Amino acid sequence: MSDDGCILNEVIVFANRTTVVSAHAPRATGEVTYTRYRYDYCEDADLGTDLGSSAQPAFSGDLNRASLNATIQGHTASGSPVTVSLVLLWEGKGSVTRKEGHPRNAPGSGARLTRTENLNRSAVVTGSMDERDISDAAVGASLHTTRKTMSQ
Repeated sequence: MSDDGCILNEVIVFANRTTVVSAHAPRATGEVTYTRYRYDYCEDADLGTDLGSSAQPAFSGDLNRASLNATIQGHTASGSPVTVSLVLLWEGKGSVTRKEGHPRNAPGSGARLTRTENLNRSAVVTGSMDERDISDAAVGASLHTTRKTMSQ
């Protein structure tokens, strides 16, 4: 909510880090995307949705703790440019839920099998968006990891 209590911001942030392990050195890539929907309850006006992504975020972590520091160039629904600054910290809470996928043939790989393991854990998020503290916000969050193993 804005300081005057009129504007509601609904924000969804996905931060992703992919690590590919091969005969060569492991290679990690990261990406963060956000969507921000805004509504002015005092004026009963839809202020639209901002979207953006960054392929170079400072994102690290695991199921215990993760952090993100990113400035994202995005755009509004009308195409106007918008910049969003995120500094977030996820703290894992509770137990880890595990779901293992059944082996299946990997596409185009002949006899290769792909096994998957998905881990999920609830989290508490603190930090800021556009230099505004989000600690008073209603936040739902989780940490998630997927590991895919392909046989040689």
